Amino acid sequence: MALDLGLEGKVALVLAASSGIGRATALRLAAEGATVVIVGRNEAKLQEVASHGANIHPVVLDLASDAVADLVPQVLAAHGTLDIVILNTGGPTIQPFVDATIDQWDGAYRMLFRPVVTVARAAAVHMAARKTGSLLFITSTWTKQPAPNSCLTATFRAGLSALVKLLSLELGPDQVRVNQLMPGTTATDRMETQISGRAERNGTSIEAEFEKSVAAIPLGRWARPEETADAIAFLVSNRAQYITGQTIAVDGGSIKTVF
Repeated sequence: MALDLGLEGKVALVLAASSGIGRATALRLAAEGATVVIVGRNEAKLQEVASHGANIHPVVLDLASDAVADLVPQVLAAHGTLDIVILNTGGPTIQPFVDATIDQWDGAYRMLFRPVVTVARAAAVHMAARKTGSLLFITSTWTKQPAPNSCLTATFRAGLSALVKLLSLELGPDQVRVNQLMPGTTATDRMETQISGRAERNGTSIEAEFEKSVAAIPLGRWARPEETADAIAFLVSNRAQYITGQTIAVDGGSIKTVF
């Protein structure tokens, strides 16, 4: 028997969906029959994603702007409901703590933390009233095992990890599930940029830094965005109705801690 995820007819909102994991997730949910609203700054890239299905609807928006407060009301006005929210964001620059300015900390807050809280809060109010829904926070393995120079992203994403557990307790009685997925090293444009930056900082080659990153992964390779999207689709589906307050790593085994 095929594994029916029960996503047909659901309305999903996917943040930062113009590329990488967000893009792959939007396409996976749409393939399962969900109506998918995708959000990002790059109109051309969003339109490319939307071209893959009539049930994919682009919204051009800078998540760091104040306009993010209107996003959930906009989705509800257009589609009548909201069943799934994928709280995905881009990442700030990678640099040592002593080099990060206060303005960069403020920028990371507006990029990583503020829009996620804004969207999650508006969605939670709607979902709690309907007694159903799923919020999935996309963070990073760095929330559990920080890498050098990851102060901006690791700090704010770790804060979101605490929020996931808190919301699972508060929203559980209203049958709203809240989980966190931590992607590991994934073959995206951003990861390639990070590898290039490491090579420049360390005075090595891109090839050498790539080999080092692969050597730290027990499965011996980077993840494909589609593999992460498969896990996301399951976690927000009817097949995961008793999973909430959990952190799932899709990292090829790279996190070394027991818990």
